[in-house]
Amino acid sequence: MREHRIGVMQGRLSPRPSDRLQAFPHASWPEEFALAKRIGFDFIEWIYEAPRAAENPIATRAGRAAIRSCVHQSGLPVGSVCGDYFMIERLAGGSASERLRNSEALIALVGWTREIGGSRILLPLLETSAVDSPELGAQVVESLQRVLPALEECHVTLGLEMEIPGPEYAALIQSVGHPRVRAYYDVGNSTAQGFDIAEDVRPLLPLLEAVHVKDRVRHGTSRRFGEGAANFSGFFARLAAAGYGGDFLVQHYFDADPEDSARHSLGFVLASLLAARRAA
Repeated sequence: MREHRIGVMQGRLSPRPSDRLQAFPHASWPEEFALAKRIGFDFIEWIYEAPRAAENPIATRAGRAAIRSCVHQSGLPVGSVCGDYFMIERLAGGSASERLRNSEALIALVGWTREIGGSRILLPLLETSAVDSPELGAQVVESLQRVLPALEECHVTLGLEMEIPGPEYAALIQSVGHPRVRAYYDVGNSTAQGFDIAEDVRPLLPLLEAVHVKDRVRHGTSRRFGEGAANFSGFFARLAAAGYGGDFLVQHYFDADPEDSARHSLGFVLASLLAARRAA
């Protein structure tokens, strides 16, 4: 049995969209469950995004039943939900009424996540939804505090993904002041920001819920594992020394053969974890 669960981002096992790297695979999402299981992943991270949000199966009772059926048939759970929806429908910025509406949408997503068997939501506070000023920080904390009762009731944890230095990242999470709001660290995105990920993650270790694993060049885009600038050996060694036992989610660069890309990526992560464990 593995020491960690390793999941895969939904959509990375389907043909790549022509205009972006990540999107909900409307045509092929059921098939991804069996494929992910066959490759060797432990769970899928479901994508809920703003484009065609109402058509996403998680947004309807019948759709959630269909998801549960795929989980049962494949034996592969939905471990978490990626809330890309909130990169457009932001929890900070805009008007107070917009923030309230989007907080209510997040509360609904908490319930849907529990209904399909998930226990975590990734909340990406980056790019268009980046929290890069004290005012935006205060607004996102206020929005998240509205969601806390739903997190408690549904036993769902919210993992915040950010592209700011580790000490500031940790301080924002701590300002929410609730154990179900934690850090979901992205190795590739932090590398692209120019951070030394083995050091940057230090203040987040007590708050670390899960890790997105991908490779990127500094100040640039995603690459196949081993072709970017991410300091995987230092990062995994840091987590091994700290006794981290949480999930890893492979959010890899993929090309014309999604299955081959996924197999290569899972193998890279497993080898990196093994090397770190041996060196600890």
